[in-house]
Amino acid sequence: MLRLLPIRPVFRSFSMRLSAIDRMTPSMPDFADLHVTIEQLPARRTTGILLGVLLLFAAALLSPFYMIATTALADQALRDAVSTRPVASLQILTGLAFWLVLLGFPIYRLLNTLTRSRTIEMADGRVTVVDRAFGQATSWSAPMTEFLGIAPFLRASLSGVRHELVLVHPDRSRSLLIAMAPRLMQSEVDQVGGALGLPELAPQMLRQRPLSAA
Repeated sequence: MLRLLPIRPVFRSFSMRLSAIDRMTPSMPDFADLHVTIEQLPARRTTGILLGVLLLFAAALLSPFYMIATTALADQALRDAVSTRPVASLQILTGLAFWLVLLGFPIYRLLNTLTRSRTIEMADGRVTVVDRAFGQATSWSAPMTEFLGIAPFLRASLSGVRHELVLVHPDRSRSLLIAMAPRLMQSEVDQVGGALGLPELAPQMLRQRPLSAA
């Protein structure tokens, strides 16, 4: 017997993936301060280029449908021919719908990335996160004691290799990137852990499901 999995809505969250974060201000905050604010952005330049290329491709691909529609509106004979051949009209509409769906989803994802940002605030023993996209915002807050610790992580991408420091939460989607640099020294990791009152965790903790304090 087939078991149906729950359907998850595609547009359900503005939460940023850690791997999508390209810029962070400040990149290495002073966690000894009583109030720390971190601003994070994705790689907007690369995303903008990809979006422009995809929009040009979509315009070239959909232009024949536009020409057919404008010609049909201006030509009575063509409208009569279309009305007498509903199957052909249905095929054209099906093709148009197919390309709109196929191109619409990646365009939406790129626009989503282009408008996305995150603000992290740490104050009075609490962490507050605000994620923004398309002019809307979602937020959540948790006490610092809810986090398991900090984990250093080495991430490789097309732009190079960077060292990250992740604030690890039992809920993987709530783990936060709190520092990034070309290189992180062990003394810096120890300093952050001491300021936040959290232990250092192994990088493998970021891949475990579910996360635990063990």
